[in-house]
Amino acid sequence: MPVNVVCWKRAICLEFMEKADVLEYYDQTVNSPSGSFYIPAVLRVPHLLQVIKRRRIKSNLSRKNILYRDNYTCQYCSSHENLTIDHVLSAARGGQWKWENLVTACAKCNSKKGQKTLEEANMKLINIPKAPKDYDILAIPLTSAAIKMLKMRKGTPEEWRQYLSQPSSEP
Repeated sequence: MPVNVVCWKRAICLEFMEKADVLEYYDQTVNSPSGSFYIPAVLRVPHLLQVIKRRRIKSNLSRKNILYRDNYTCQYCSSHENLTIDHVLSAARGGQWKWENLVTACAKCNSKKGQKTLEEANMKLINIPKAPKDYDILAIPLTSAAIKMLKMRKGTPEEWRQYLSQPSSEP
């Protein structure tokens, strides 16, 4: 499951600090005073490093993390199309940018609700929004759209292709 892209310097650091296993190398090498090294092309990150990343993600309230928490699903109608972020209590009514007040909503439901309360709009949430716990989010995988873009991009390294050929199932 592809999770992230890092620069070659970071990849070499992760390899030498033994925080990642190298699955593929590029043919190119880099030279240093201590020797010549092949550049890692594909890394596998062990569980421990993902735990550290998990804590960072939890504290990072973002559109991407809200979509992931809500399984890329409108919390009003279960649609997966035209997703936006909705304030349960609108900002105009004092609603804040907090985990507990933000949900994934399709554009149609978000527009229908507008600045109304759930009761005024006669709408119900499928799930009550809450901040994720550390164990709720392992890592946010690249979406199939991101993988498709990487595959179509001119110059996508051949070493990546077998890892991009099976798009991760979007949560």
